[in-house]
Amino acid sequence: MPRLSTVTASIIIALFGLVWFMPVYALIVGSLKSLKEVMGTPVLSPPESIDTSTLAKVFWELRGPLLNTSIIVIPTAFVSALIGSLAAYAIYRRGGKISDAIMLLIAISTYIPYHVILVPLVQFTKTLGLYDTLPGVMFGFLIYYTPMAALLMYIFITAIPRDVIEAALVDGAGEWRILRRVVLPLLGPGITSTIIFILIMTWNNFFIPLILTRGYEKHITLKIFSYVGQSGTLYNQMFAAALIGSIPPLIVFIFLGRYFIKGLLVLGTGAKG
Repeated sequence: MPRLSTVTASIIIALFGLVWFMPVYALIVGSLKSLKEVMGTPVLSPPESIDTSTLAKVFWELRGPLLNTSIIVIPTAFVSALIGSLAAYAIYRRGGKISDAIMLLIAISTYIPYHVILVPLVQFTKTLGLYDTLPGVMFGFLIYYTPMAALLMYIFITAIPRDVIEAALVDGAGEWRILRRVVLPLLGPGITSTIIFILIMTWNNFFIPLILTRGYEKHITLKIFSYVGQSGTLYNQMFAAALIGSIPPLIVFIFLGRYFIKGLLVLGTGAKG
């Protein structure tokens, strides 16, 4: 017989899972309702007949924002992870109090709220001629998420034994060769985890595209938000937009989630060591 604590824990987990699933359920059933059912049935009631016309219509309208967002977030995730890896390796090799102070500043910068950087970020992108452009949004993401990537990569890189790097130095390898041939291969799970994390964060980000663009076409979160005003009480379009916009990061995590977990396990093993 299972112990009482195990049963209690299972019930609590099931309740949390049910609460978490309710918005997902509402998105799915709401987006599959016809206009008639939307006007006459509660949000959580299942559709009497499945109507995919709203999903098809909204998907057609979201094609441009989905493509624009992909163009922005995929390079952002890879570039920020690369820059973060280089910064983390340099700080790790430098060591000492100066490196500790730099990492402290980087850690603090990751907690800076969006609204603190609003005015200088907008002015800077306008000075560069990047305001209301896809490169401008990408630039804003890089400014905000590269320190986070550096912090994550530094945490991962500290799991690498220093003996490995010192052995490469003894063999006559330079810093650049050590980074390419020794450190980066060992950081594979960490780099993958960082890329996945930043990819999902930038895809779901609303505030940075909001302040750096006009209109709703340059990022999926802005386009989804536009349905709030357009649809009013016709929640099937809003729910369909939210459902379609959440599928790409969900697919990324389904197919690459094991690498993200592997990276966390490598980090945990290194921390214990």
